[in-house]
Amino acid sequence: MATAAAYHSIFPSYPLGNDLKMAELVSAGLPVTILRTVANVFGLPPSGIAPFVNISEKTILRRVAARGKLKPDESERVARLMRVYVRAVEVLADEEKAKGWLARPLRVLGGKTPLSLMASEQGAREVEQVLGRLENGVFA
Repeated sequence: MATAAAYHSIFPSYPLGNDLKMAELVSAGLPVTILRTVANVFGLPPSGIAPFVNISEKTILRRVAARGKLKPDESERVARLMRVYVRAVEVLADEEKAKGWLARPLRVLGGKTPLSLMASEQGAREVEQVLGRLENGVFA
């Protein structure tokens, strides 16, 4: 699992290592500003993360313009992307390596990129399993 320090340094306002606290935040709806924060991590505009969080570009643009909160289901998908990104940074020990790895098609994922699988919980779990194998010296 990612360390508390890793979670805090990348997304300091979010207790990603504490599932109970994150569940409360997600249920209440994450502030829409998190879209910009997560997009900035990947060097994208907020609408650029749309396929990774399964939220349409138009909806993201509408949420950003309204400056409110994301719906709980949208918040959950954004939190999932944040969690997996931090896990990749921890395993690969470098943010740039993690970004590259997440964007690269992998044979172990059927030629898909880890980012392309973030839109579903099952896809994210598969990516986390691959990261676990990498962490334990099983090349993926």
